[in-house]
Amino acid sequence: MVDRVETFNELMETLYETSRLISTYESIPRKYGTEDELYMVEVHTLNLIGDMKKTNTSELAEITNRTKSAVSQMVDKLIKKELASKYRNPHNFRELIIELTPKGKIVYEYHKNLDKEEYGKYLKNLGYFTNEDFQKMITFLKIYNNGISNSLSGKDVLD
Repeated sequence: MVDRVETFNELMETLYETSRLISTYESIPRKYGTEDELYMVEVHTLNLIGDMKKTNTSELAEITNRTKSAVSQMVDKLIKKELASKYRNPHNFRELIIELTPKGKIVYEYHKNLDKEEYGKYLKNLGYFTNEDFQKMITFLKIYNNGISNSLSGKDVLD
């Protein structure tokens, strides 16, 4: 009989394997309703901008756990591809507002629909999992993500 520690270790190894596969998947550029080939990080940045309608580099940096400089470079790439725009906030001259262009909205909608379709395929393969099973997975991943966030900010995983 497999004990709890062995099962947990297998879970963690599977999680690392998933992380490696996602990293590989994200490194392949794809088209999302326009002629532009975009990397997953670019599309997910567009999704965040689209979800928030208007945002700034500070908000994006906080959400993505990236530096403001890294986010600014990403946004500049998106602006070059005419997927996003930025302008000064008329109420706070120091702040630059970032939003999607019409072309960026095409990518945003295309990706939202693609996610919906792909998630539906996964859900069909997971028919024997209950809502409670999914809730337990969400709880586990939130605890795990919190530990990683703590570790990234120099704290102990358990803080």
